[in-house]
Amino acid sequence: MKMRLIVTKRVKPLKFGGIIIPFLSIVVGIFLATIALYGLARVPPLLVYGAIGQSLISPQMLQTFVMLTILGVALIIPFNAAVWNIGAEGQIIWGMIMSAFIGLTVAVRYIIVSPSDLPKYTNMPGMFVLPTPTVSGAYAVEALTMNPGAAICLMLIVAGIAGAVWALIAGLMRAYLDIDEVATTLIMNYIAYYAYNYIVYGPLQGITISTSGFGLSNALHPALRFSRISTATTATWEGVALMIAIFVIAWFVLRQTTFGLRLRILGSNPQVLRAAGINVRKYIVLALTISGAIAGLVGTILFAGNLYQLIKIKTITTPPTHNIGYTAILVSWLSMLDIRGVPIAAYIVASLFQAGINLQSSLGGVSGGSAMISSGALTYVLIGFVLTTFTVLRVFAEYSIKVVREGR
Repeated sequence: MKMRLIVTKRVKPLKFGGIIIPFLSIVVGIFLATIALYGLARVPPLLVYGAIGQSLISPQMLQTFVMLTILGVALIIPFNAAVWNIGAEGQIIWGMIMSAFIGLTVAVRYIIVSPSDLPKYTNMPGMFVLPTPTVSGAYAVEALTMNPGAAICLMLIVAGIAGAVWALIAGLMRAYLDIDEVATTLIMNYIAYYAYNYIVYGPLQGITISTSGFGLSNALHPALRFSRISTATTATWEGVALMIAIFVIAWFVLRQTTFGLRLRILGSNPQVLRAAGINVRKYIVLALTISGAIAGLVGTILFAGNLYQLIKIKTITTPPTHNIGYTAILVSWLSMLDIRGVPIAAYIVASLFQAGINLQSSLGGVSGGSAMISSGALTYVLIGFVLTTFTVLRVFAEYSIKVVREGR
């Protein structure tokens, strides 16, 4: 007797699947991750749950929440159109590069002064003395050449344009050459990484002893840095304002406009658009371009709100983005491609991200191999099991799987 596996797509979606699947993914995923961490590294389960509970109310996860919410929105726009932007990482990187270009070259000029003249500039308005001398022994002073507000706005504009252009390349290849955007955007991430390092060691290389030749740019002028909400978090007022504005605008566009409706139709039945004489290629390109522009803005949030300088990428596993562009894919999936669920999913994933850091800190007092696990590894074990569980549950929710016995 033979047995056949029959997989058919469900005619009706699973009732309350939009709530049940994400919830079970998080609960079951965390439970399985706890088992794996205990089995592989003897990490106590109570320590894992304690770290997760602590992270849920930790102000330190707020900045990650802000960026993941923005990126979740950025990715949901093309995902609704079945256009898969996996390149948010590269788009963020280009946003950082162009923000640094404006902040470190256009918005300031450098004055080289001798150590004896340095006291004249230390407390002068609009002047920022770089902390270490140049190779020649002199000091470099950054003098503002633009109004700080105008400079910050320009940083955001060029970052958005840079991210949009980087995504546009993949969009044009998908629309006009039928080249899969998943592979294209993924490969372009690594191109962006190498371009970033070239620029850090070249045009934007720092001029002080501590930066020259070390893969570091100069530090951003304090007047151009975003304002921290409090000393307990790295989140900034500008980042929160951008998150709210982007979320509201994207919600309105996706849910209340013809453009948003056509994106959703493109994702479910593109033949309807073609039959109506609508240019499907244009919407593919627009979906990716808008997504890239929003991701590019996150580059400014990272540069002007956290890092303040460009730092070389030592390995592709440790970029300055901390791979948040990839993590945001989980946010968009956990939201079930419903923009209203993005902040909730971003909060959960940001908490798991912070839990890895908290757990690694807790393991510092634990003897054995568990203390040697990095926060990154712990984070991605937690997130990875949630993602795997979500994928499995999504398959069972969308497809009916039956085993049929056949006589010989």
